[in-house]
Amino acid sequence: MAPVRSDTQRCSPRKGRSALSRASNLPADGDKDLEPKDLLQKMSQIVDLLEEDVKRSRREVQKLMTEKETAEKAHANAKGAEEDLRKIMERFRAAHADTVKCGVCQRCIDRPFTLVDCGHSFCYGCLRKWFHNSLLRQLRWRDTIPAHLKQKPVTAAKLKELFENKHIYAAHYTCPIAGCLTDVENKPIENDLAGNMINTVNDILGPPAKQVDADPHLNEPN
Repeated sequence: MAPVRSDTQRCSPRKGRSALSRASNLPADGDKDLEPKDLLQKMSQIVDLLEEDVKRSRREVQKLMTEKETAEKAHANAKGAEEDLRKIMERFRAAHADTVKCGVCQRCIDRPFTLVDCGHSFCYGCLRKWFHNSLLRQLRWRDTIPAHLKQKPVTAAKLKELFENKHIYAAHYTCPIAGCLTDVENKPIENDLAGNMINTVNDILGPPAKQVDADPHLNEPN
């Protein structure tokens, strides 16, 4: 029958034995014959080794605590930087949305055209509708103009007939901005540079959100 190993023999932990493993001169039964002076010296060596291990453990714990504090500070700084960046992006989005907003539809300008007379820019489609509706209102105010020329849309052929028959001599247009209403005497110009910049920013941030829907300027005239 094979000898049975005791629990003490089976369990041989390695951790926490650094000092004891180095203390190969632990007092044993054979040390009973040592002189008290030698025995005291041997015990002192063991105590020194244990104290050394304790100090080393404390240093390691302190190092880990320092690393933990450093990591926590770095994490807090990163969170703070992330929050600052979020606020900056929110302010930039708000400024972007306000800057590229069409004064007619109140949405992000699509294919911007600028009025030379006042400098305001609008969507091509919005400005075209604004001028078209403005012309229709002017035509409907004149009782001498034939009814068929007052109907939508005002085509190039209708305009030719209006001018050739001297129903009108000129069309009067103004800037759509209520606080401006500058007379438009020059042909609007397409602002390609502004359009490219708007598209580039929109590709990065996405189109401005929470913008108002169609402006009353786009409503059909009565």
